[in-house]
Amino acid sequence: MRIRQGGYDDLRAILETGLRINSRVRPEHMVVAEDDEGNLAGFAYCFLSGLHRERYWVTTRVCDGYRREGLGTDLVRELGKVRDEDKPFYVKMREDNPALEWIRSFGGVDFQVCPPMTLELTDTATVQWLEALPADARVVPGTALTDDQLVHSFSAMYEWVHEDWSPVTSRADVERVYAEEIRKDLNRELSHFAVVGDDVVAGVFVFGTPAGEALDAVAETITRDAPDGDAALAGCVRAAARLAAERGWAQLAFDGHRDDPHLYPLLAGAPALTGDSMYYMEYEPPRD
Repeated sequence: MRIRQGGYDDLRAILETGLRINSRVRPEHMVVAEDDEGNLAGFAYCFLSGLHRERYWVTTRVCDGYRREGLGTDLVRELGKVRDEDKPFYVKMREDNPALEWIRSFGGVDFQVCPPMTLELTDTATVQWLEALPADARVVPGTALTDDQLVHSFSAMYEWVHEDWSPVTSRADVERVYAEEIRKDLNRELSHFAVVGDDVVAGVFVFGTPAGEALDAVAETITRDAPDGDAALAGCVRAAARLAAERGWAQLAFDGHRDDPHLYPLLAGAPALTGDSMYYMEYEPPRD
């Protein structure tokens, strides 16, 4: 077995093995493992996000016949040697992913967790809990806001939510990355926002999903210390969830984090939350 530097010239061979690779991502560094006959046995690549640059995002894949032999660890070790900057690696994975224990085996630790945060909108106890949340007269649907208000509000919220554990390069970069998605994919009718004067203080951004799947939502106060932030966010969640249920949606899944200071404590009071935990794992590549 030999490990060499690789690149996009290896894409065809990777796909022919049946291994998955995101062809829309251009790796900064890549290593490829080949067996003694020159057959591709696995690969690993890394890159720094254009938005979050404290850690390298790493993907590692090994063909079935070569797993559980240490090849994945060897690939990560070699990848660590060719990175431009001495920054840690990271990956995001579900709690049932067996690779989670593999990452932990060489010192990986979670630096953020996305707990189960899906509300079952047809559950009687959940409906009662939603009805008990404060109704806020300031809450309006997304149809009442302009494109610029929605984009600026989302970007401000995203920036402060991530600043303690995965800071962004700039607010302008957040807008550049997410503006088109917000303009095109946001369900403005189901999304709800608390507004004081001309300021959006909290919001539930609901994004379009195929029928039969859970609705995806991103929610928090727009600034860390928004006035009456807890009540404002609760009013938005109540309004968005009630309307989603009226429109026939069975689940509202929030993309949030255990450290979200307003959203997670609010949802933790619900009778039940479903879904899988997701772990952001940080680790140093193994040394020789």
